[in-house]
Amino acid sequence: MFTDYRKLGDVRIAATSHYLPPHRVTTAELFRDTPGVDAADLERLTGIFSRGVASPDQATSDLAILAAKPLLATARPEKLYLATVSPDYPSPGTAPLVQLGLGLPPIPAIDIVAACAGFVFGIDEAARTALLSEVDVLVTAAELRSRMLVTASPGVRCLFGDGAAAAIVRKGSGRFRILATHVSADGSGHGAVRVEAGGTRHATTLSTLERNLHTLRMEDGPAVFFAAVEGFVAIADSLLGAMGMTDRDIDVIVPHQANQRILERAARQLRIEPNKWVSYVADMGNIGGASVGVAFDRASKDGRFSKGQRVMLLTAGAGYTAAAAVLEVME
Repeated sequence: MFTDYRKLGDVRIAATSHYLPPHRVTTAELFRDTPGVDAADLERLTGIFSRGVASPDQATSDLAILAAKPLLATARPEKLYLATVSPDYPSPGTAPLVQLGLGLPPIPAIDIVAACAGFVFGIDEAARTALLSEVDVLVTAAELRSRMLVTASPGVRCLFGDGAAAAIVRKGSGRFRILATHVSADGSGHGAVRVEAGGTRHATTLSTLERNLHTLRMEDGPAVFFAAVEGFVAIADSLLGAMGMTDRDIDVIVPHQANQRILERAARQLRIEPNKWVSYVADMGNIGGASVGVAFDRASKDGRFSKGQRVMLLTAGAGYTAAAAVLEVME
């Protein structure tokens, strides 16, 4: 679904923030006691050397709260979105816990389940609300994947980190004007990356526990690799084509931090110069739906953006989901 906000009104990302757990775990440490696993080989294949891991007393909502708190100094959101596929509880939603933990009054607090595309899905939903209701909207994305990886294969465990991102979206003021978005899902790839049990298709039983069906599974890594690259390229080309733009009209791309090899291959296929491509994956890993938001905030604070530039947020992930947004730097 393509939305051209240039025609609908001036809506912007006014502020961003993120939180990464201070406890760091290197890939070598992760597999120190795992016989037959070459950590250096995994580092070479993924480009991921370390990641933040949440403390035992933290849940996903805690990460989202820590990411969002700094934004409340200059905003009082009247709607909240939380993108996650690692909720505190199967039911009810986690977004109300974030609302409560931030000390916000009763407001709409909605979970978005869009895997690695979750943050951009949230930005798109928030932009619509901000335009129609003229209120500040808080978008958060948080993942605590480390709890779902204890019995996962080494090739999966090495990819993921924990963390959260947050943004305020409002009408008419802020640094990043949202020019257009494109969001999509293709359920034909739903089984490629999945936690198989714990829902209504396969309820929790002794058998599902014994078979490790409550851990994140990715049984065909090469197929997922190529699907991720194709997802990046397809959603970017669709968005740029609908906007009447090409890759030459984009100054910086902030992609979902999947792994370094995926990012490099997608950059080549999109004909993007290396200096336009933002990557922090080496020291944060793949944080699912939060990773593009974390990378976006880090790039902003690192001075990667200048007034007048066009920035693309680019995501593709499990489901299969995909989402992209083009922003203009206004200040």
